[in-house]
Amino acid sequence: MKKYLICLNALIFLLCSSCAYESQNREKLISSFEDNFGFKPPESIKKIKLKNRGYFDFEVHYMSFTYDSKVLEKIIAHDQPLNIAESNKVKFGTIVEDLKKDANPPSWLELPNKNVDRIYYKNDFLDHTFSEYYLWTNKETEMTYLYVHFFD
Repeated sequence: MKKYLICLNALIFLLCSSCAYESQNREKLISSFEDNFGFKPPESIKKIKLKNRGYFDFEVHYMSFTYDSKVLEKIIAHDQPLNIAESNKVKFGTIVEDLKKDANPPSWLELPNKNVDRIYYKNDFLDHTFSEYYLWTNKETEMTYLYVHFFD
């Protein structure tokens, strides 16, 4: 009986200390887009996908949306300062390897590959112990991806 209670308490603790939210409903995600980038998505952004995951003291935020060059320019201007990792540079490969380590990405997340020219990134930009931001566009699928991870 004691073993059963310990397992039950552990299960309750795990359920109460983690959470996840995922949606692909554009209308419901307009406010999330605006929260991230400071403006509502124009009609050219046909698709928006979102997954947020948090456990104890860390959170991971994934977003994907239809590529639009003017929207991307506006996002880049909003999220400054950003560094750029070009596809033929070591930093690009390092970022891809970091992204591959993520244990539970959404099924729709496409990691940077040969169809990605650059990754915009920044580190330690939030008031947390650690934070990282990656933004890239896949030219073939015409989707832009945002990955933000932070912990205390």
